[in-house]
Amino acid sequence: MTWQRLALRCVLLGLVPAAAVAQDAPRLDTAGPRAERRAPLSPRRAFVTSLVIPGYAQSILGRGRTGTMLVGFETVALVMIRESSANLREARRNLADSVIVSYVDANGAPAVRWQPTPFSRALVRARQEQVEDWIAVLVGNHLFSAIDAYVAAHLWDVPLEVGIRSTQGTRGLALRLNW
Repeated sequence: MTWQRLALRCVLLGLVPAAAVAQDAPRLDTAGPRAERRAPLSPRRAFVTSLVIPGYAQSILGRGRTGTMLVGFETVALVMIRESSANLREARRNLADSVIVSYVDANGAPAVRWQPTPFSRALVRARQEQVEDWIAVLVGNHLFSAIDAYVAAHLWDVPLEVGIRSTQGTRGLALRLNW
């Protein structure tokens, strides 16, 4: 569709009298939102549910891809907390440790030579900060998931699609609104 046709349609739609549109809806709906247009979760419940279990409220609200992404990110954060904690335990355990470097001396006679491990207090502190960083990422994922579920529950009945489409050598951002 060319832009001229689109402009013509917009002009023609603007010429429809408002009275003709008003005749289609003779009475107002005062009973509140219809059951089929109501979100399966209230915004508050969606927030709390997704704060406790990231991605769960998104799956209830029909946003499966977002929920899967949040669960995947949660899994990565938990695995990295576990790995960083293991590295921290190893650094703390080996802080006062030493290793056998050689079993013979310079003349070739049997002698055990010890050397301190390369773990220092700075390494222990750096690994402790890594654990703290991953915990912060985990908390941030919970908060982001809760906020996303809260907004998704509020915008439950808004039929809006945004996507990228490609048409014969051109690309553009398409915004589709259904009225």
